[in-house]
Amino acid sequence: MKKIFTLSLFILFLSVLASSCKNDTETIVNKEKTTSPEKAKDEVFAVADKFHTAFKNKNIEEIKNLLTGEGFYMGTDPAEVYNSLSFTDYLNKKLLNPAIGTIEYTIDRRELVLDDDGNGAIIVDQFNPAVFTQNIPWRMCSHLIKKDNSWKFNFISFSLTPDNDVLPAVNMAAYREE
Repeated sequence: MKKIFTLSLFILFLSVLASSCKNDTETIVNKEKTTSPEKAKDEVFAVADKFHTAFKNKNIEEIKNLLTGEGFYMGTDPAEVYNSLSFTDYLNKKLLNPAIGTIEYTIDRRELVLDDDGNGAIIVDQFNPAVFTQNIPWRMCSHLIKKDNSWKFNFISFSLTPDNDVLPAVNMAAYREE
């Protein structure tokens, strides 16, 4: 009986070991570069530009198509932390508010870092949407992944980026008495 138990444990160990080796091989195969860095950069920039165009045009459906289903998205307020569904609901409420006028801006600075395997990218865009903040630029930090041969955002974080020399005034304006 003891030999059967030991033999069973040994067979279980070997099957677990074999399946884990198979998964490692699959991971290595999936981590191969799927495209050149130049092509990946162009593709990511095109998707980011498509996002900004949709944002300016208040086209929430287009933005929704650029998001993964399992992403993480944040607005400029500390309470604005969303999944993809709540993010698009938030954008519907904010951007489609009749009080919001035309959204115009240009990207003043753009930085990109590609993952080693070419299937992920961090992109940082800086711009100033005057309709929201006339004197404080925004920064949109994002992560995109290549999924089913197309790039999608699985992380977006908007932040306000005032110049350091105006931070004392911003802090005074934001002061809340406790």
